[in-house]
Amino acid sequence: MKYLFIVFCGFIFFSCKEKSIEQVEKKSQLYEDVMALHDKVMPEMSTIHAIKRDLKLLENTQNRDQILRIIIDLDNADENMMSWMAEFKVPEDKSKENYYLLEQKQSIQKVSDRMFASIHEGKRVLDSLTSLKK
Repeated sequence: MKYLFIVFCGFIFFSCKEKSIEQVEKKSQLYEDVMALHDKVMPEMSTIHAIKRDLKLLENTQNRDQILRIIIDLDNADENMMSWMAEFKVPEDKSKENYYLLEQKQSIQKVSDRMFASIHEGKRVLDSLTSLKK
């Protein structure tokens, strides 16, 4: 009976430890997912700046209002990314970490979507205006 109790306690101990490892791996995977989204969109900051620079060169055209609107949109996308990075801090309280990372995954996805939409629109307008000048 004594050995059965020891085996049972050992089984419980290792079962709990295994779940804990699975939870850590899940959180680590979630953190990796968030960082992968960040790493995908971060290099596009230079694209935003390049498009803004090129649009500013065309600012004196008759499409000034459209250009300014796109520059503002690109600035907002840039600012959203900078704000997200400044505010991203995984809580020390492990019980809140998973929820926080899920929220941040959604948040960085929105930032990413906004950045790529702004870049796409900026390139589209830039291409149409530069083709008109030729």
